[in-house]
Amino acid sequence: MIVVCVVGDGEAETGPLATAWHSNKFLNPKIDGAVLPILHLNGYKISNPTVLARISKNELKQFFMGCGYKPYFVEGSDPKAMHQLMAKTLEIVVKEIKSIQAKARNSKKSVVRPIWPMIVLNTPKGWTGPKYIDGLKMEGYWRSHQVPLAEMAEKPEHIRALEQWMKSYKPEELFDKHGRLVPVLAALAPKGKLRMSDNPHTNGGLLLRDLKMPDFRKYAINVDKPGTVESEPTRVMGYFLRDVMKINQKTKNFRVFGPDENNFKSARCGIRCY
Repeated sequence: MIVVCVVGDGEAETGPLATAWHSNKFLNPKIDGAVLPILHLNGYKISNPTVLARISKNELKQFFMGCGYKPYFVEGSDPKAMHQLMAKTLEIVVKEIKSIQAKARNSKKSVVRPIWPMIVLNTPKGWTGPKYIDGLKMEGYWRSHQVPLAEMAEKPEHIRALEQWMKSYKPEELFDKHGRLVPVLAALAPKGKLRMSDNPHTNGGLLLRDLKMPDFRKYAINVDKPGTVESEPTRVMGYFLRDVMKINQKTKNFRVFGPDENNFKSARCGIRCY
């Protein structure tokens, strides 16, 4: 299974997402699926420029190469040209991912961590929206973030601008007179198990395995009198997590990620900890 994850360049600056670029180190192409990250580089967050959009393309490329990716750049502002370029790039990277997986799964040798592909999608902020509102720059600038058109009750010209914007997508070519999607476009939607809501990987039931849990009462600390027992809650939790991993080793549906201060004695508990 290949999961596409689109990350805005503003969100990419937050701690969890900045760290998540390293999650590729935990993907085993022999037994795991794959994640295709797409960095949407549009230059701005709520009212400021983004860091990744203010460094050179070469530096950005080197950054992602250092994170273990092979970056592909899809850049431009012409929707028709970008549509074709994005489709072509997606085809290339999906084939590359499948090639990495096939090589790992058909080999009896130990798996060497591959360099996974990723995409940098570089488009203007507020792409295809109004270029100017009230004489102020919108497309390609921070003002197009979130709600570019507000104060509808007080500013009827905003309503007209919104109408013009929506009509630019030519809805008469997309829907019939009853508001239904035209058949040629409706036929493009996935069917059966390929639909996200019906896919066994995503619908929250078919592939889930119950986590076996030890009796938490075994990890209680007996305290006969206050101030007479020394114990560390974190260490007790460590014993508990160790045992959770041990009894779920067969299904491999529990893993601990330790960013720092983790001291698992893998020889004693017989597990791998990351």
